[in-house]
Amino acid sequence: MTTRIFIALGLALLAPAAQAQGLVVQLKGPGLAENAGYLLAEARNLYVGNGLEVTLLPPSDAPPFETLARGQADLVVEWMPAALVARENGLPLVNIGQIFASPTLRLACRADAGIADIAQLPGKTVASPFGGTEFPLAGWLNRAAVPLDSVTLIPQGDSAEMLRQKQADCISIRRFATAGIGGANLLDPAAAGAATLEDGIYALSPARPDDPFLRDRMARFLQVSIEGWRAAIADPEGSARLLLGPDPDEGALQRLTKSLQAMDGVIGDGRLNDAAYLGTV
Repeated sequence: MTTRIFIALGLALLAPAAQAQGLVVQLKGPGLAENAGYLLAEARNLYVGNGLEVTLLPPSDAPPFETLARGQADLVVEWMPAALVARENGLPLVNIGQIFASPTLRLACRADAGIADIAQLPGKTVASPFGGTEFPLAGWLNRAAVPLDSVTLIPQGDSAEMLRQKQADCISIRRFATAGIGGANLLDPAAAGAATLEDGIYALSPARPDDPFLRDRMARFLQVSIEGWRAAIADPEGSARLLLGPDPDEGALQRLTKSLQAMDGVIGDGRLNDAAYLGTV
């Protein structure tokens, strides 16, 4: 696979069920924080103001690429390791924009589990949400020469509760979602040279010949989405209030505000960095 494949900005796709003059976008979950830029752009009518009819599909239990393959969406938000695996399995994916420029995956390990480094994971239990997040975790273990079968992977539920109840030695988290895990040791894949790219925007290739203007809509969607993300980071509390709606729960407001504050330095300009792409591969 070449870098050129992944930076073909705005290539159209083969999704006959998608809107003729709009864009259907499948978001990736599970929370508000990781979708804040798109939701804020929608709430502030930034898409409409730029001549776009955008339908944001909420996260679901189905893998995002299934929605794309079935022609139910024009674009999906997904992590690059999952996209690479999907390409190897024959889905002709194209990265049209990289929203998260810096990886956010972390392992939070109980302080009493004696884990201060990824090399200490053999014999331990690690929780993962799966749904594609297990791929960068497997790559991380591989880079650190930790056999995957030496670690017990289990489905992840309530992150903080799993640590408190000692249901897992480590849980998978993102650096902007660390509420309730105070005192845990945070492991960063970058320390093992195993950082991988996360939220990007993907389409199918080749171009759809019956819609010559789809490329332009994709390019505008990317531009406006970056604008929405920058607005969310510039005013975390105001953005959190808008996304949570009138009279939000104070705890939820504080958590979302802190998450958006932690997004500073994560969101890029939409361009795919060659070195980060090759490092992910």
